[in-house]
Amino acid sequence: MTTTVRPNDGAGAITFGMTREQVRRLLSDEAARVKATDSVVPADYFAQRGMIVHYTDDGLVEAVELGSLAEPEVFGEPIVGRPFDEVLTWLRSHDPRVEVDESGFTSFRFGIGAYAPHASKSASDPIEGVIVFRPGYYG
Repeated sequence: MTTTVRPNDGAGAITFGMTREQVRRLLSDEAARVKATDSVVPADYFAQRGMIVHYTDDGLVEAVELGSLAEPEVFGEPIVGRPFDEVLTWLRSHDPRVEVDESGFTSFRFGIGAYAPHASKSASDPIEGVIVFRPGYYG
């Protein structure tokens, strides 16, 4: 099931600003499981979709993490499972200011990050996950 990442807007049918209740109704084919995070607000984990939805203190969607089951696509390009260096080069052609750290990269321009925990040792290691976040999420 391919999930289209919409930069600065959401992923699939989930849009930033939706309530937890709206998300749970939308994804009613499976029960949400609450996932502990660093945030004070618990996130919803939808295991069969490979998706974690994060909420603000007010209970509104602010970020969505997508794993391999979600098959995330950014600008029509599949991301998870592809070599980190290849995707980084491609994304930098759209956003030269992409920031790289020990666990992946982040494009604040598009509100997208990639998780590749071993890329700092081997740049061709595959990306394991993608996050799409609202403007100001990391601020």
